[in-house]
Amino acid sequence: MKATIAKIFLFMLAVVSLYAYVGQLVPQFEEHPPQKKVITTETPKEELVASGQEILRGKGGCLVCHKDQERGNERGPDLRQAAGKAATRKPGTAAEAYLIESLVTPDAFLVEGYPKMMPPSMKPPANLSMAEVKAVVAYLQSLGGAEVTVKVEAADVAAEKKSSGPVHRGKALMAEQGCVGCHKVEGEGGEIGPELTKVAERHEPAKIAQKIADPTLWTAEGFQTGLMPPRPDMPEGDRQEIAAYLAGLSGKSYSPTGTASPWSHEGVRLGAVIAVFNIVMLLVLGWARAREKSTLSPGPSPIEGEGRNTAGAAS
Repeated sequence: MKATIAKIFLFMLAVVSLYAYVGQLVPQFEEHPPQKKVITTETPKEELVASGQEILRGKGGCLVCHKDQERGNERGPDLRQAAGKAATRKPGTAAEAYLIESLVTPDAFLVEGYPKMMPPSMKPPANLSMAEVKAVVAYLQSLGGAEVTVKVEAADVAAEKKSSGPVHRGKALMAEQGCVGCHKVEGEGGEIGPELTKVAERHEPAKIAQKIADPTLWTAEGFQTGLMPPRPDMPEGDRQEIAAYLAGLSGKSYSPTGTASPWSHEGVRLGAVIAVFNIVMLLVLGWARAREKSTLSPGPSPIEGEGRNTAGAAS
């Protein structure tokens, strides 16, 4: 009896260990919900500068075309020089006013040598509020070594845009990561890159997620190779969310974990493994109980056997 219990215990320990091992095979994607900085009239300059840097590098999508450090994109002017040259860019316009105008209405003045391609920051894809615009200006002033003079007014905070409803996480990530600065999606965005609304009709969603990390996988016809910056640093879960959003625009069902079929989902496969091993465990327990009963069931007693032998001899 004790030996049977020990065997059952060892079997269950082996099954649990196998579950734990298989569980480690399922990709664990990190998801980072888009963060929103609360900017008020009381925000200290240091925090305003930090918020501006985060917006410029994230939601604003500025680094798709500009750079704020030694390495970066050069499709637009170097942002390290923006504040220093602001006072001389547009005659009759002060430095701070020019920086704000260059974000709100970038077409009002084009820097020589650069094309008209920057979308207004307070419209899609960035959709910045005036408070956020001023935070970016604060960062540009600080970046150029100038005094941070921009101030957030009560009217800027009051005009903060409110969310109109739930937004697909992939769509929010495309705005946050600056994708729609170059690509148009659902009628909004830039035109530097190809239209992405129906891209999942041409490419599998899993390949789209890979393309974000490695743009060299393919280049759309009519567009220059090398324009799209590689994003291997973007969390895998974020890239899969973007692929799922684009797949939905083409009428495809795609899991953010990168699956095209429910049966290919890691969770489904893990569930199948668990079900199979549970069945096996029940069969083994049934076999062990049957064997235990057969071992404990009594055979014919010696007296009964002797009586039968005597009766047979008398007959």
